[in-house]
Amino acid sequence: MQHEPTPRRRRAERAPLPFYPYKQFLIETYGAPLQRVPIDLGLGCPHRRPGGAGGCTFCPADGARAKHTQEPGGDSLEEQIRRGLAFARRRYRAARFMAYLQAYTATFAPPARQRALFERVLAAYPFDALSIATRPDCLPPATLDLLAGLRNRLDVWVELGVQTVHDPTLARVNRGHDWAASRRAILALHDRGLRVAAHVILGLPGETAAHFARTADTLAALPLSGIKIHNLHVVRDTALEREFRATPFPVYDAYAYADILIEFLARLPPDLPIMRLNTDTPAAELVAPRWTLAKGQFRQYLIAEMNRRGRRQGSLLASPANTA
Repeated sequence: MQHEPTPRRRRAERAPLPFYPYKQFLIETYGAPLQRVPIDLGLGCPHRRPGGAGGCTFCPADGARAKHTQEPGGDSLEEQIRRGLAFARRRYRAARFMAYLQAYTATFAPPARQRALFERVLAAYPFDALSIATRPDCLPPATLDLLAGLRNRLDVWVELGVQTVHDPTLARVNRGHDWAASRRAILALHDRGLRVAAHVILGLPGETAAHFARTADTLAALPLSGIKIHNLHVVRDTALEREFRATPFPVYDAYAYADILIEFLARLPPDLPIMRLNTDTPAAELVAPRWTLAKGQFRQYLIAEMNRRGRRQGSLLASPANTA
């Protein structure tokens, strides 16, 4: 029996903010915020060659793994979870948690191994939900069925690296799949009753405001349960850094990115939870852009600017006929 995803809560219009924050969604859905506990299953990425070469041009070799998963002993799932829980309780005073299989591609293994790893994670702590980060080309039917089965025990999210809906850009950043693969994955996950969150990067080389608008309009027409929006960061020791140094392409400061983000948010459904507004990269690893605003300052600037312009999430939502 297939399960329909829980409908998104249509309460965004009552939020004091001009966009619908993920934290508010969590409180409305689970009764409290769920603090994420990042976990590395050690599965790597199918888009990289042995030794770590290859992959998307913007991705560092460590797959942006959480710090506690890279410390000595972090190869044990149980130890990662213990450390992640302790950090979240200490730093955020968190009381309820979501397991976040964050690093690389969390479904890059035979289904039997995936099942064993997922069971170890769920046995280590009574999480309220499970979030699995993966690629749209790593979701064969057996994996989809496995994830649908887990949903009988707890809420299951799949965070899908979409990045853009434009195939020339996907090819330029060596993504390894096209937009059609992402669309198929979103629909297949939704059909099995799973919550789908799309990851998007604004500012990829060669893209303009028209590209960003098309990405927003296209995603707005699909059954998503959340969206993470990243501004492009050029990170050290990546193919993108080499490209940037050889032939610099535009990167956005905080104010230019806010202009882009405001229009992007205005094209999304008002009840779609916004899981992230911008990217965090440690200063020692960041090549460009270098912002003068801290993360909290940028959020406050964005809110003030949206209010000043009279823009809200959904205020430019396209009709379905324009997003086919």
